[in-house]
Amino acid sequence: MAHRYEFLAAAARDLFKLTRHNQPLLHEIATVHIPVILRDPYRAGEPKKGDLAHTRAYDLMVKGVAYRLVSTIEGEVVLFIAIGPHDTAYQRARRR
Repeated sequence: MAHRYEFLAAAARDLFKLTRHNQPLLHEIATVHIPVILRDPYRAGEPKKGDLAHTRAYDLMVKGVAYRLVSTIEGEVVLFIAIGPHDTAYQRARRR
C-alpha cells in the first residue's frame, strides 16, 4: 500500500517556524525522515500511550537536538499533527 502524507495546518506552521532559519533541518526531514515513515508507517516510530494513544511518534536527532514527528495513520494517509523538540511536540499534539 502506497502511503501519502498531509500536515494539519498547525503542524505545517510548526515545521515552518522550526526550519525557517535552518534549511538543512528542513531538507533532512523532507528527504530522509518523511520517506522512512511513508515506507512503513506502522513500524516507523513508536505508538504512544495514555492521552496520545491514537498517535505515533518518530524520533530524530539532528546536531544533538532530539525532535519528534507526531502523526496518526488514517487509511493511506499519514497525518502529521505536531513537529518539534521532544516535550514541545507532545504538548502541541495533546492540544490538537
